[in-house]
Amino acid sequence: MVDRIARANKLDEKSWQIVIVPEYNLNAFATNINLIALYNGILELLVGDASAIACLVGHEIAHHTETHTALTPVEKAALITKIEQEAQQEALAKKQNAQTQATGISIGRSAARIFGGRAGRFGSAVLGNVSSQRSKVSQEKIDKIVAQKKEELEKTLAEEDRKREFEADKIGYLYSAKAGFEAEGCLRAMKVLGQTPTAEFDTTHPTIPKRIEALKDLMLKFPAISLAEESRAIISETKPLTYDLSKDRKSLRLNSSRGGSSVDDVERLFDN
Repeated sequence: MVDRIARANKLDEKSWQIVIVPEYNLNAFATNINLIALYNGILELLVGDASAIACLVGHEIAHHTETHTALTPVEKAALITKIEQEAQQEALAKKQNAQTQATGISIGRSAARIFGGRAGRFGSAVLGNVSSQRSKVSQEKIDKIVAQKKEELEKTLAEEDRKREFEADKIGYLYSAKAGFEAEGCLRAMKVLGQTPTAEFDTTHPTIPKRIEALKDLMLKFPAISLAEESRAIISETKPLTYDLSKDRKSLRLNSSRGGSSVDDVERLFDN
């Protein structure tokens, strides 16, 4: 499937890695080094439906070609740290703007020393409580700003993820249809993904009904038959790609159109 999709869409100038994750999870993902991973769970439910699986493969390839790189936990943690620093600076700025009030505290203490006695002690106690209260309020403001900015970050990241999923759905459909797979396979794949218990509450992905609706609109705009006709000549003019076990010994490497050996390529270039 990856071979046919890569050749039909002129994506065979680089190698691809493929791995099947031995877990019964309804999931597939794309990650670095052009890796496409599908879980046993999703393959089990789509067994016998090559077009549905091909649409998932096209979707994950699209994440690579459109450079949909998700934030790593380290990158996200760095962003949160930056948010906390900005909150501290914002609160400090507000504190500095209130420095004039500190002058009043200084004057009050001087008055306490001058008048002394019960009035002076009472004034000092009041001023001390005011200072402590301000410190507490300042920290509460920092905490509030951090919480608000974290919430805004989560919403922004989730919205960006949803946009990427819609885009990968669209391009994944085009990729698989150009390779000659059935357009309805994408709809069948979506229905299976909709069976995931957490699908309804997943904030990083669009809802399945919306994704299906978008795909149906796309199928009307770009009929699969026309797309397949466009790339038929491309497939017939290219040779099937070779493949090898990747160096990690856990995934398959689908070699580029140049082959799987640099030695062979050198010989091809300089065989005379």
